[in-house]
Amino acid sequence: MIFLIAFKNIWRNKARSLIVITAVTLGLTGGLIAVAVMTGLVEQKVRSVINTEISHLQIHSPSYLKNSEPRFVIHEPEKVMQFISQIPGVKSVCERTLLTGMAASPNSAAGVRILGVDPPREKTVTNLYSSIPDSSGGWFTGSRKNQVVIGHKLAEKLKVRLKSKIVLRFQGTDGNLYEAAFSITGIFGTASSVFDETSVFVKKTDLDVITGGESGIHEIAVMMKDISSIPLIQPQLKRSLPGCDVQNWIEIKPEMGLLTSVIAVEVYVILGIILFALAFGIVNTMLMIVFERTRELGMLMAVGMSKARVFNMIMLETVFLTFIGGVTGMALGAGLIAFLGHHGIDLSVVSKGLSAYGVDTKIYPIITKAFYINLTIMILSTGVLSAIMPARKALKLKPVEAIRIE
Repeated sequence: MIFLIAFKNIWRNKARSLIVITAVTLGLTGGLIAVAVMTGLVEQKVRSVINTEISHLQIHSPSYLKNSEPRFVIHEPEKVMQFISQIPGVKSVCERTLLTGMAASPNSAAGVRILGVDPPREKTVTNLYSSIPDSSGGWFTGSRKNQVVIGHKLAEKLKVRLKSKIVLRFQGTDGNLYEAAFSITGIFGTASSVFDETSVFVKKTDLDVITGGESGIHEIAVMMKDISSIPLIQPQLKRSLPGCDVQNWIEIKPEMGLLTSVIAVEVYVILGIILFALAFGIVNTMLMIVFERTRELGMLMAVGMSKARVFNMIMLETVFLTFIGGVTGMALGAGLIAFLGHHGIDLSVVSKGLSAYGVDTKIYPIITKAFYINLTIMILSTGVLSAIMPARKALKLKPVEAIRIE
């Protein structure tokens, strides 16, 4: 009975109740969209870094991680790759030769990271090949020797274009310096301008010919079928490969893990601040309601309604107001997020600024189902906390004095 009375009471002044509900609805809708955009931005950045640059797991020689010298290679890489590929949950494996060197053109020069790859295998662990526009060549087309694929930022810096020649200078695993001319057959463009400016890809077989022998494998990249299987497979690889260092994507790029953790907390802080601000309006509205109904509440207590029932009635009215606004706000926010998540938000007008941070120009907002559950708890908690002061105010009323107030 008290539930029905409380629900009817909030509609006695429809205009005031609708204003409160509308405020809660708009506040939560705006907060949800802001949270969804931030979450989508971080998810997209992490996905881009994993799929374009680092993969889920990387395996190196422990010495290479300390000094990054070419002589520290992985021993018997083919056996290691064969073992990894047989583990359930592993999608693909690829080896890489990593060298630090210089890329020079007739116009300029720049320090670069040279990655010697097996082109077909590399396509199974990264989607870099899809970042090459049709007008900018392709991913190692044909069987020509000394092909190189570079980023568009590096192409701009060196003032070169498709089919131009550049010279790569680097130190081999034997400690000797080598240089060779390469023809640009592809120019990629990713969300990260730093990666585009510092990374060049060549065939590992070409490096072997230039150095006159095996150029060595410094890195093995592993992609999982499901990212959630990393905590299970990584320890297994560490036990089975004692001579290698196995790192997951968070260990390789700790700033990505930190960013994910910060955003996970920040989204709740943002909505907490919004609900805290809305709580002041809800408390003010309920205090006005108690003040306007002083005589009515006094009469109810005079005819036998216990203070506990009066307290519960005010509490329920506040919770109903907050919850109705909260549910409406979540429904409206979820609808807008679904729309924006499908079509995306185009930020191409600030593409240069975003690329410096490795963010794509189109963001797809996203929110998990678990977040809506936690938000519902936060809304109910806000309603309960907002009701305490007005309900306590009602309890302090003295029936004899309250019924005399006009």
